[in-house]
Amino acid sequence: MKKTILILLATFTAGIAFGATAKLTGKEKKAREIYAKARLIADDKEKIAQLKEALVLDPDFEACYWLIADTYKQQGNMASCLAYYERAAKPKFKNYSKTCFRLGRTYFGNGEYTKAKEWYSKFPEDNAKAIAMCDSAITLKNNPVPFTPVNMTRVNTDYDDYWPSITADGKNITITVNVGQREGAKVLSSQEDIYQSSYDENTESWTKSESIGAPTNTPQNEGAQNYSVDGRYMFLVACDRNTSVGGCDIYYSIKRGSTWSPAINCGKPLNTQYWESTPSFSPSGDEIFFSSNRPGGLGGQDIWVAKVKILDNGKLQFSEPRNLGAPINTPEDDFCPFIHADNKTLYFSSKGHAGLGGYDIFYARRDEKGKWTYPKNLGYPINTHRDEIGFCVSAQGEKAYMSSNGILKNARGKDIYEISLPEDKRPERMDYYNGKLIDASTNKPIQAHVEVYRLEDDKTVFQSVTDEMTGEFQAYLPEDKDYGYNISKKGYIFESGTLHKSESKDKSLNVSIQPITVGAKTELHNIFFDFDKSTLKKDSYAELNRLIKFMNENPKVTIELAGHTDSKGSREYNLKLSDARAKSVATYMISKGIEADRITSKGYGPDKPIADNSTDEGRAKNRRTEIIITKY
Repeated sequence: MKKTILILLATFTAGIAFGATAKLTGKEKKAREIYAKARLIADDKEKIAQLKEALVLDPDFEACYWLIADTYKQQGNMASCLAYYERAAKPKFKNYSKTCFRLGRTYFGNGEYTKAKEWYSKFPEDNAKAIAMCDSAITLKNNPVPFTPVNMTRVNTDYDDYWPSITADGKNITITVNVGQREGAKVLSSQEDIYQSSYDENTESWTKSESIGAPTNTPQNEGAQNYSVDGRYMFLVACDRNTSVGGCDIYYSIKRGSTWSPAINCGKPLNTQYWESTPSFSPSGDEIFFSSNRPGGLGGQDIWVAKVKILDNGKLQFSEPRNLGAPINTPEDDFCPFIHADNKTLYFSSKGHAGLGGYDIFYARRDEKGKWTYPKNLGYPINTHRDEIGFCVSAQGEKAYMSSNGILKNARGKDIYEISLPEDKRPERMDYYNGKLIDASTNKPIQAHVEVYRLEDDKTVFQSVTDEMTGEFQAYLPEDKDYGYNISKKGYIFESGTLHKSESKDKSLNVSIQPITVGAKTELHNIFFDFDKSTLKKDSYAELNRLIKFMNENPKVTIELAGHTDSKGSREYNLKLSDARAKSVATYMISKGIEADRITSKGYGPDKPIADNSTDEGRAKNRRTEIIITKY
């Protein structure tokens, strides 16, 4: 059987024993013979006709009512389904309590929560949890959230469209398209492919979606794709490939210029013989969230997370995944995670948390210790009694994108919609920097590792690689902090800098890095001292630790630490202060294991300015610490 990425929802089949406890009449016996044959009939219309004939012979044939109701349910004819369940809801029938439960479940699944509660309440002790779910759904529906969905007509195709993923800059969106699948049409075959659209700023509209083509799309199924926040990586799910570990596996592609690399299987232990799908890559570049039904979870589908390492060539390594556990996962299905660019807010779909029926979208936030809050329902009418899956949110947190087949009822099947997210359900707003990296010796773009970290605690908030064709990168980070950045590549001196929360929006960084050669130098931009002293501030440790890492990775390198000041005060005083500060850096590095004979330090005071000392800005630039390669 062909595997598909879109989850197939379970249907309930009728089947209760009708073994006689008393002698059957001739009509009852005939009714059971008709019932037994009808169960094997594939054509629903003929099956229902036969079952109705059996009911004429035996109006008390409970199992027959159930099977007619279930057949109507599979057709989507909920009115007829409920009518036949209610005809079976007679206290004299042996399975009356089970029929009441089925009626409650079906009314709930149809969004009729008060009716559902009435039927569940026939047996309140048996249905306490279901009654509580009804109360929660009634409360949600009676307190709707603002909701004005906009159909993305240019993005949507003539087929079923789902699993939207948008880059953090809001300029590119991909969707999964079930090519060949149209609402109301009998489909002999269809397949899932990834389509893409770009935002045209000149026309202020989206371009018409087109397949991303080979080598990513194939005659098999591809979809459930997810961009990294900077658009450098695209994760996807592909099924039945010769590189597959299981049936449906997680793959990734790396963007090079305007094209995508062939999809790379994430391999074991991320992929298994079980089902893995709906990946979401963290902005910190060190985690991937995904869904799986592998053993060790709390329910059917669970949300898992694995650590990720970005290698020098841009490829990725994955650690052994761990189950996200409670309170995110439940004994029911929890899947389709989306970790926002703030790296704190997780959106996902669940059947296990109190909702409105089917899969609802929930969100949770994690604190600095990694603990998740209890998930909250996004509310009605974002969530309905139908299935809401495939939800993503823009980096700014104002817009969200989702798939639905019931908002407009326009006979188009599943379409992608843009919505404004209610303020209390928004993630932390993000800022971004555009950058370009070149090789200082050739002035040509190169691929290198980009990391942005909080100065206060050295926590990485973003990492990725530059585009090897263009040297471009985009870094995304919360707006309310000061950050350091580090750009590194094997065989090169790393380049660092500071990103301030007070700077203007839409920032640009033009960075060059130098090959390691004797005499090459770079400034340590995130080294801070107490005023008029040589005592290192705690915020300096993050950058110094990266310098130590550079020294450990290049054991033949020796350096000079050069301290510089502005021209305020006497030259003698500034020479002494700069020399003490350079020694303070050397002492820290030696304390962390760097051999003393690999480091020299010297203070140059005001003697080597790089800017005008007559301005505050110029003097700030002149107060600096540099490293100079003295041996390699």
